[in-house]
Amino acid sequence: MNIFTADIILYLLLISVFNNPVLNVMQAIGWNFLGSEMVIGLVLLGITILIHKFVFRKIWKK
Repeated sequence: MNIFTADIILYLLLISVFNNPVLNVMQAIGWNFLGSEMVIGLVLLGITILIHKFVFRKIWKK
């Protein structure tokens, strides 16, 4: 499996697990839907980049 395929799978798993609970919390404090989804997407993308950099690069050494 390619390292970037693992990144895509990780990102989709993070979205499926964390999107709905975090979206409910953000809408409960008054955020609109589009703003909430953008913030959630950027945070999860940042988490994916950090995992790629510090975990996946050590597993898949060239």
